[in-house]
Amino acid sequence: MVRPDLYACPHPTESLPSLGATIALAALPAVVVGVLAFPIAAAVALAALAGAVVGAALHRRYPSAVGQTLRLPADDASIRET
Repeated sequence: MVRPDLYACPHPTESLPSLGATIALAALPAVVVGVLAFPIAAAVALAALAGAVVGAALHRRYPSAVGQTLRLPADDASIRET
């Protein structure tokens, strides 16, 4: 019994996949990455927007809060303006 070689090239008379199927198969990884990245990008954008709104509201309510909680480089006595 002769078994077919699994690693041989296709016979020249066999039909090849259509051009559309080849393009769709080649684009599949890019589409998957794009679909999976969209929720992450949307979440990052939403978090940045929410942080900006909350930060602006806190700064408007407590304008000196950052200076009281963090020691900024401008508050350092060793730094002098010339």
